[in-house]
Amino acid sequence: MQVAVLKAAALIDPEVQANFHIEYSIKHTTPLHRHDYYEVFIITAGKCIHHINGEAHYMEKGTMVFIRPDDTHWYDFYDDSDCQFINVNFYKEVIEDAFKYLANPVVAQKLKSVAMPPSIVLPPSDVETLVRKGELIHLYTTLEKKKARILARSFLTDALTYYFFNDQNENEKIMPQWLDALLLELQKKENFTGGLERLYTLSDRSVGHMNRVFKQYLHTTPTAHINQLRLGYAKNLLLTTPLSILEISYEAGFDNLSHFYHLFKKNYGASPGKIRRR
Repeated sequence: MQVAVLKAAALIDPEVQANFHIEYSIKHTTPLHRHDYYEVFIITAGKCIHHINGEAHYMEKGTMVFIRPDDTHWYDFYDDSDCQFINVNFYKEVIEDAFKYLANPVVAQKLKSVAMPPSIVLPPSDVETLVRKGELIHLYTTLEKKKARILARSFLTDALTYYFFNDQNENEKIMPQWLDALLLELQKKENFTGGLERLYTLSDRSVGHMNRVFKQYLHTTPTAHINQLRLGYAKNLLLTTPLSILEISYEAGFDNLSHFYHLFKKNYGASPGKIRRR
């Protein structure tokens, strides 16, 4: 599947070296794409699914994500929910300058090297501060570009600072041993194909408790996690066995073929048949 490439030269004012806009609905977002610039987005209302580098992540109000050049992503609805978010894009050199200013190589290395773009959930006060600065970037881009450029760097410095301090707090949340053991058990075919019922049996914990724990430590839901394991297994079968797509669907634990097709295409950006032909 061809991935659209968004270019800084076409989207970002060279005098400001950054731009700001609001996405009011997932319906208006770009399909699967990547860029040659950095992007910071913050969910300001609602919730959605963010498909990034082949994985699906649940996001809610307050979630801030740093997208690096060449990360591949798109947005999708979570059940019947829509979401709104702000988006600030930056030239690569602006990000590099901010790393030097913060003088924290650990944060810079983590932001650039991890497989998934770093994300955190900000408190409402921090979201409000960043949204206000983003709106001022947009305003001054049309009035006084030098001020817009300064505001863009201020926004970025604040975002990186919030990330650093919140990430330190997140790292203090050590995953419980029972959850670590559960995730290991869920890697087994007989367990992830058993679905939520099998997950709850293995954990011996309530549905509400499991939902909270998965959200806190994994930033996803039990259903999404199991589906991710099933889809990964199904993709492997597509590429390594002669089984039919219907057989693979049942082997991976899906009892509804159309649901399997829907989830597979949403996750991988192509149908099972297209993945197999590749």
